[in-house]
Amino acid sequence: MHPASPSSPPFHDSPRILIVRLSAHGDVMHTLPLLSAIKKHHPQAVVGWLVESSAASLLENHPLIDRLHVSHRKRWLKMLLNPLQWFTLRQEVGGFVQSVRNEGYHISFDVQGLLKSAIWPVWAKIPRRYGFKATRESADVFYTDKLPPMVIRDGKTPAVERYLDFARVVGIPVEAPEFVVSPVSDAAIQKVDGLLGDENSDLPLVVLAPFTRWPSKHWEPDYWAKLLAQLQQLQVRVAILGAPADLSATQAMLAPLGELARAGRVLNLVGKTDWPDLFALFLRTRLLIGLDSAPLHIADAVGIPEIIGLYGPTAPGRTGPIGRQHTTLTTALACQPCFERVCPIKTHACMKQLTPEVVLGIVRRTLGCLEPDGAITP
Repeated sequence: MHPASPSSPPFHDSPRILIVRLSAHGDVMHTLPLLSAIKKHHPQAVVGWLVESSAASLLENHPLIDRLHVSHRKRWLKMLLNPLQWFTLRQEVGGFVQSVRNEGYHISFDVQGLLKSAIWPVWAKIPRRYGFKATRESADVFYTDKLPPMVIRDGKTPAVERYLDFARVVGIPVEAPEFVVSPVSDAAIQKVDGLLGDENSDLPLVVLAPFTRWPSKHWEPDYWAKLLAQLQQLQVRVAILGAPADLSATQAMLAPLGELARAGRVLNLVGKTDWPDLFALFLRTRLLIGLDSAPLHIADAVGIPEIIGLYGPTAPGRTGPIGRQHTTLTTALACQPCFERVCPIKTHACMKQLTPEVVLGIVRRTLGCLEPDGAITP
């Protein structure tokens, strides 16, 4: 149930609003429809966004953000451990707070609901501070206005919709979620063009996003290897995404392919792309297959034609991609969704029961891929 809208908004005709969503990357993407709703119905509003440096590149030069405030919290915490840096730390943090305060925001929306996010609007002296009730770390003591609790184990209500509740509660009409992303830079386009190359450029591009920080979300490595081998029988080329730390796992995944992996049909992009590069890459992507992780949510926001999401400990109803053309695969075990970073029963059954054959069947149906003999796969 959505919160009731008040009879009149708690701000005047030219509101100044601060959105606080510091991290993580996927959650930043889920907050974009809130920004769109505000600007659609209050185009004259000044909207700021407070984000941590790790996710700031996702929002740089965003056409709907008037002020981007970048917190360097992790660096500041390291400085706190060194007394010799305390004076500099005080200057930096004080200057940052003052820069937010100088914007004269009327209200803030703390979408994150943690102490590290709730404290900034207080320090910035924003008079109306909205957030969820019953937050972790008792962050809600800093809010002047409280929305119904954000139930972490609610597997049915999309996170996007809960974030849109901030618009609803101040009387902003909400329609279908609308994603507007930062413009793709020329540098990112040139970099991605170079990574993809010209070989097999006429084939549909399928991107795999096999990595995540949650061990419980991991799909079996040999499953990815089997899927890759089977994809090589279709008329597609494949790109694999990941961080530099994922390189060894990727090499093990590619090893069974042998010569196929070196024939220009599999592109190992692990450790070679930054977050803004993904905006350019996904403009060229026909299908993404991935876990409940940042690349999937960025692809969803960019609007690639189709996504296949593999969900185990988390719920498609909460963080699945928006759009009927997308597919989410999950099982129906009694322990799902557990929302735990590590499998509580040590079996990983929810991910193991999602087999490569099931995923490939969706790929065939989704793409209508050309088989080597030229026949169309239904």
